[in-house]
Amino acid sequence: MKVFAISDLHLGFAVEKSMDIFGEHWKDHPERLRQEWVARIADDDLVLIPGDISWAMKLDEAFKDLRFLGDLPGTKIIIKGNHDYWWQGKKKLKEVLPASIIPLQNTAFVRGDIGIAGTRLWIDPDLQLEQTNTADIKIFDREQGRLANSLKALPKGVKKRIIITHFPPISLEGKPGRAFQIAQEYGCDIWVFGHMHLYNLDYTGFNRTINKTRFVFVSADYLNFQPELILEAAE
Repeated sequence: MKVFAISDLHLGFAVEKSMDIFGEHWKDHPERLRQEWVARIADDDLVLIPGDISWAMKLDEAFKDLRFLGDLPGTKIIIKGNHDYWWQGKKKLKEVLPASIIPLQNTAFVRGDIGIAGTRLWIDPDLQLEQTNTADIKIFDREQGRLANSLKALPKGVKKRIIITHFPPISLEGKPGRAFQIAQEYGCDIWVFGHMHLYNLDYTGFNRTINKTRFVFVSADYLNFQPELILEAAE
């Protein structure tokens, strides 16, 4: 079994939202993503998708995007991103999600020796990646609680612990954010995240190891729409 990751798919099959306006590198990105995905990923693999999956505003508008993902190989573990307005809670999602898509919301997922926890997170006021206000800090504090709940749901015997968040938990210079302290308490081998987009910036500084935690930045445009292999392990 292999574990891949890619975030910020920004699908929009049912809404008039083309990503081409953000640059030529987004041209025909759903088809490019599909081709790269099928070439790399098998049915028994896991694919982590840390948010910003669909531009849909409502759940019924996201059906085509979710079906597109559901038809691709592998089991997909998803969390909510800041643009996933269609995400209406775990119960409603489970009623409509394809069988191969598993949402995390105050929950965790385990297969074999691998455990996956995660939450959306939010803008960390300590990292200065984006401007924050009082409302942002309240959301961030709430998301830290959700991260802790997800980590608590992991069995103690899990050998490889992976966290997925939409927002970055570290700065480009390698400064750990507040959420990193929560992860240290419960343990984390790999931390996968996205949210930031290329434009004219270089995000290679996100990919580093701090205190035995390997951080992996997987925004789709950064990966050129090729899912990133982050772990290979036995079932």
